[in-house]
Amino acid sequence: MSDTVTRGLTAEEVESFKENGFLGPFDLYAEDEAPLVWSQAMIDMVTSENKPHDSTIINYDRHLDCDTLSRHIAQPAIVHKLRSLMDDDIMCWKTHIFEKEPGDSGTGWHQVEAFTVFESEDVSYPSLRYTEETTAATQELTVWTAFSPADKEHGCLRFLPGSHKQWYYDETKPMSYNVENKSHDFFGYDYAELKLDKNWDPNKQEIVDMELKAGQFVIFLAKCVHGSNPNISSDKRVGLASRYVSPSVRVYEHINRLSGFGDAIDLDYHGGVMVSGEDKYGYNRMHENNLNGFPFPKVESNGR
Repeated sequence: MSDTVTRGLTAEEVESFKENGFLGPFDLYAEDEAPLVWSQAMIDMVTSENKPHDSTIINYDRHLDCDTLSRHIAQPAIVHKLRSLMDDDIMCWKTHIFEKEPGDSGTGWHQVEAFTVFESEDVSYPSLRYTEETTAATQELTVWTAFSPADKEHGCLRFLPGSHKQWYYDETKPMSYNVENKSHDFFGYDYAELKLDKNWDPNKQEIVDMELKAGQFVIFLAKCVHGSNPNISSDKRVGLASRYVSPSVRVYEHINRLSGFGDAIDLDYHGGVMVSGEDKYGYNRMHENNLNGFPFPKVESNGR
């Protein structure tokens, strides 16, 4: 992997990120290599002897049992760029597989920061609790990697630049679930129910379609309003979101179970993975090896 690919961000790129809330695309895998990497990941998932959970609907955290994805979350090309925005101590707390079949609709606009989880209509807890201020650009980042073409035709991500600077949605309120209702375009939920200003129309704002080749990734803040286009191609679109925070952030502090999308999983398997630096806080359970014993790689502070 070349120095150009693995280097951190320039000062101009950091400023662009601060202004817009996202940055990319960046190269990671060769265009013809990315589908092969995903094929191996799928083999890992099938043959894994210690899966984190049995759900086929909630596609979370397969980096914790699939060696290919255990390596992916700590790729130097990713980690060096995250360091430019988060400093050295970086923990991967979650991954999420996003597959969009031909003909699938786009994902509705949404905006989060704490990833609030609801135990009931009246009881909710943040997945992430931020315990301290930072001088870094952010304490939370998502890296979305395309393992197949993710251009506009295939249903690429889209962003509202600068929308991370204020709240347009209230993530602390519950949403109704109805997969049959077309207005419920956020995985069966209607995120528009959370709009702070019911007259605000995200589709009338400046929109950036983040087209990615297979093997490329984009970095963004979950607070930056984002969604995706429908897949009008004849091919499935495959992406993986890997989510990172500082280890000073408490993860799933009062949450033992996740429900959604018509299914539920227990979180007894869960733990953070340090991809860079050290955990100086001890707030979260950590995994040094994945659930099948594969040691998680980590990018050293002065090396690769």
